[in-house]
Amino acid sequence: MKIVVLGATGHVGSRFLTEAVADGHEVVAFVRRPEAVPPHAGVRVVPGEAADTAALTAAATGADALLVSITGSTKDATFMQRTLPPVIRAAQQAGVRRVVLVSAFGAGGTAEKAAWFMRLAYHTVLGTFFADKDAADTVLAGTDLDWTIVYPVNLKDATAPASATVVDLDEVGAVPGVPTLPFDAAARALLQVVTDPGMIGRRVLVTTPTGWRPVR
Repeated sequence: MKIVVLGATGHVGSRFLTEAVADGHEVVAFVRRPEAVPPHAGVRVVPGEAADTAALTAAATGADALLVSITGSTKDATFMQRTLPPVIRAAQQAGVRRVVLVSAFGAGGTAEKAAWFMRLAYHTVLGTFFADKDAADTVLAGTDLDWTIVYPVNLKDATAPASATVVDLDEVGAVPGVPTLPFDAAARALLQVVTDPGMIGRRVLVTTPTGWRPVR
């Protein structure tokens, strides 16, 4: 596949590049700071802003999928709502039907599945941030694109190997405690989501193998 990545310099996006090219995919890293992307065989770096529809359309033309792994400040109440619509227009104009959006656990109704102390944080300290994520998620889900929205749990930089579980949100009854995944594990899970047609039209949780409980 040819995959365009927004957020290729981030913790997850940068690791996604490595995973994708190792798996034989071609990657276009569409970034504000091209110098921040280390050289990778199989990666073409294109400078540009995510909200620049014309530039992103040009970069994405001929691609099979678009991964959106960007986020704003936790104090910015509208970052994703401002940024995602131009990205969606670019995908539509470029003829890229497959769009995968990395949201966050705590948005899109997922907070109600969290432990009580996490729900408190999501609704108070991070309420504005997650409301913005939620609104953007709804915008993408309202399009006719082949979308998937991914809700990763807490992520960290860790070298220890760890696997991730990808599960449909409708099957998740609870996410106990604070399950935490290495960035590398989340990136591998994202590649699985991007390349699997069975994920189209779904909202999925990415968590640890024991970091969820099924609906009873």
